[in-house]
Amino acid sequence: MNNILFVLLMFTQTINISPRSEAKIKIHTTKEESYVVLTKDQPLEIKASGPTWIRVYTRIPWYGEKKGAKVYKLILQEDGIKEKFVTQETEYSSIARLEKIRLSKWRSFYINVPAGLHTYRLIFWRAPVDTILLKFTNESPGKWQDITPLSYSAQLELVEDERILNYYELIPEKPVIIEIEGPKKLKVISRLNLVIPAQGEQMYSITIKEKSKVKKSTSFRAYSSETCYYKNRSDIVPSNPHTMFINIPKGIHRYEFVLNNNSSCGLRFMVEAK
Repeated sequence: MNNILFVLLMFTQTINISPRSEAKIKIHTTKEESYVVLTKDQPLEIKASGPTWIRVYTRIPWYGEKKGAKVYKLILQEDGIKEKFVTQETEYSSIARLEKIRLSKWRSFYINVPAGLHTYRLIFWRAPVDTILLKFTNESPGKWQDITPLSYSAQLELVEDERILNYYELIPEKPVIIEIEGPKKLKVISRLNLVIPAQGEQMYSITIKEKSKVKKSTSFRAYSSETCYYKNRSDIVPSNPHTMFINIPKGIHRYEFVLNNNSSCGLRFMVEAK
């Protein structure tokens, strides 16, 4: 095998990446990160010793208008036996560049490497461009636990990567209310619900209140997701996700999530698991 790149990761784990074709990406013009180039003609092969986790960061070159989303897909093969399709949905990055080429925002996925030596093969499957940029790190996914709000309009079953995730519908007439005991970190993922046929980008904003006082108000730009759908609702489609974090102070707190000027959105709530 030609041009094998050896990358030493944390916890004394080692992965081997082939071939050695790299791109230097500038972040804010002061920071460079090494990404490996994946093309249709040249798959990448990784040898990793487990047990460990590998986090794969991905980007694509960005051409054309800055608005909207782009989807790209890879195939991940494990030991020539198992095969998994990885779909990434991204948008334009205002800070990352490859020389004079604009790039997307990074997206990532994880590889759970079991005990022993394993060979992984990453294959370019489909993308609006001819190159996908990859960066490998030894990171494990955070442990989060879903929680159910006290009050909501309806439960939404979102299908993502063959998993069903519970979201809770928020409408202007009925805030979503959660009660949580701190200190904790609360992770909230929101998706605007778009009426079919969904057209172009839309803006939505969510206000978070505690005892009628505004704690946080945030606006998001939404477009129809190409990777997710609702199993129990055919009249709406979810948008791309938006994530926000709230540090919950000590004591019991009740938060009210209010949707401003839109018909509906879905919320998912999680807290850090111990």
